[in-house]
Amino acid sequence: MARFVRCLGGARLAAAGIAAFLLSGQTLAQSQPDTATTPAEAVRLVSATAGGFTCAGVTVAETGKGLRVGGYVGTGEDAAALKAALTGLPPGIDVDARVALRPWPLCEALGVAGPLDRQGAGTLDLAFNRPSMVYRKDEKLEVTVSAGTSGHLTVDYIDTDGSVIHMVPMRLRRDDRLEAGRPVTLGGGKSAADRVYTITPPYGPAMILALVTRAPLFPADREEVEPAGPYLASLRAALAKVESGANPEADGGAVARSAFFTTVAE
Repeated sequence: MARFVRCLGGARLAAAGIAAFLLSGQTLAQSQPDTATTPAEAVRLVSATAGGFTCAGVTVAETGKGLRVGGYVGTGEDAAALKAALTGLPPGIDVDARVALRPWPLCEALGVAGPLDRQGAGTLDLAFNRPSMVYRKDEKLEVTVSAGTSGHLTVDYIDTDGSVIHMVPMRLRRDDRLEAGRPVTLGGGKSAADRVYTITPPYGPAMILALVTRAPLFPADREEVEPAGPYLASLRAALAKVESGANPEADGGAVARSAFFTTVAE
């Protein structure tokens, strides 16, 4: 399987609408003459296109007579280029494509923490007070985090306006400890240390990124709201230290989980 992840730190890429599927479980119709292209060659052709994207994580895998393509792209232009590459394959190559559009900075956040999300499947879970994952103006956002391992919790709200809101740790909620099997709810406003998150403009796609590490990734006195570019660069550096074992106190790695939702005016 080929996988390409490209992130352009700090650059605001053109957002192309809300998070959506480029293609979903369909066998694409090809119009070119049959050139006896093998699935392995098709993987190389599609991977060459995906390798040129600037903020994306596209997986291309050979499956018998065809390809399975997954992951995400950051712009509508990249989505169109990928679709063109897939529909341009010769007949006989079945394509199952499930690729999401994640505008910047969501695509960069996935590039930073996405590998940890896959590795930690089943050990960190996010639950929302709106199962539809659609939040309307003036509604309240509540997120419940539960984990199978104890550690220090980092939770960020990231939107396509280019801002990151630190839900924990932050000055109001300095205690970032998470115990295994004991859920923590953020946004309920049930204590003096709990913010209430009310949906306001700008509307569109957003994500929650949660991480559990053995030692705190950041101090609680960071600015509660930060620009996404510099923060994601800091997050990448902090996670690199965790994964490399450079910080003995953080030995044991990190677990991440991301979830996407949409905010609308009505």
